[in-house]
Amino acid sequence: MDIASLGIAKVHGKLYTVTKYNDSVYGEDIKRIEKAYFREWEPKRSKIAAAILKRVKELPFRKNSSILYLGASTGTTTTHLSDICTEGRIYAVEKAYDPFVKLISLAERRENIYPILEDASIPERYAFFMDNIDIIYQDVAQRNQVQIFNANAKAFPKVKDAMLILKIRSISGKGSEEEILKREMAKIENFRPLEVVNLQPYSKANYLIRLKRT
Repeated sequence: MDIASLGIAKVHGKLYTVTKYNDSVYGEDIKRIEKAYFREWEPKRSKIAAAILKRVKELPFRKNSSILYLGASTGTTTTHLSDICTEGRIYAVEKAYDPFVKLISLAERRENIYPILEDASIPERYAFFMDNIDIIYQDVAQRNQVQIFNANAKAFPKVKDAMLILKIRSISGKGSEEEILKREMAKIENFRPLEVVNLQPYSKANYLIRLKRT
């Protein structure tokens, strides 16, 4: 995978996204190289960064991608996607008020982040005002993670690509990771898995699943 074409650099084993913003979001290192800033992308704070370091084969993002991000939290990964998709939009859905306030602050400085204070399990509350979503990226900690994904996939039928983070121990504290992963993946509707990446050691009992609509 050519990460450089996405504005991602790997230097001495560390990841960076090229950005025009010279502000640290979560304490990450920022370097100035010629006319650009390079923000360190910490794999223990962002599961996409972890997947890149675990050699995920492909990422669906492009400069003009519009992303529905379910479970955006305080915006760590959101801002790196903002760096990558400079001509697109990041619709950042978060239901908890405190992290949403942080998203609002980020959106005031970054024109392609659109915070949405809503429950990702009820997409009909926000789907009606979003056009041309290209990618669904989900990182939520509820037990019914696949149900939430299926609901959003149904609400946005034109979406062809998706990335789902399965948080195994948020689903069940019993049974092996492999058994739970297999069971939950069988519940995914209308998308087929292209790749499954175990995010250890950066993220425990979490898997990134890259999906394509059937």
